[in-house]
Amino acid sequence: MLKLDEPVEVDETYKNAGRKGGKKRKDSRKRGRKGRGRGTYAKDRPPTFTIYGKDTGFVIYKTTRKTTNNVARRVIRAHVKPNNEVHTDEYRIYNRLGRSYKHKSVNHSAGEYVKDGVSVNGAEYANQRFKEFYISKRGVSKKYLDGCSAMATIWVNTTTMMPKGSFLRLIYWLVIKTFKNSKMG
Repeated sequence: MLKLDEPVEVDETYKNAGRKGGKKRKDSRKRGRKGRGRGTYAKDRPPTFTIYGKDTGFVIYKTTRKTTNNVARRVIRAHVKPNNEVHTDEYRIYNRLGRSYKHKSVNHSAGEYVKDGVSVNGAEYANQRFKEFYISKRGVSKKYLDGCSAMATIWVNTTTMMPKGSFLRLIYWLVIKTFKNSKMG
């Protein structure tokens, strides 16, 4: 599994994804999610975590069923090596990251978007790229959204640079990093 060994930014995004192509609802469905707040899998708006490498610009998307402390830690632990800096916003699911990572955050509600070199602007831009990719698919069933986020990871990482650079980036992450990880462990 791909693990970033660099400072990262982590943010979450929510995208409407219903039962496209599946069993139809008995009640008529209203277009889009009208309620305020964060989405959930049950409300047809599953969360997708965005992990953005600050040094390499490499992006990883991971869709989950819910946003809790344990889920956030599991996603970050799966894709970021311990003892790296993790920049987040003040959302409470990131509060317990300080045990394994150097956790720093910015408080958007207080008007902070960059504080002492800490920001999540790169991850928020990557969220927009995810939505751009998702729109081109004309909707995806929420049951297949994790596969769609894996495809978005490849698409974003290969379209953000020149063809030669994207090829070299893929070779680096798929071959060299895999070789180093298998050799060490």
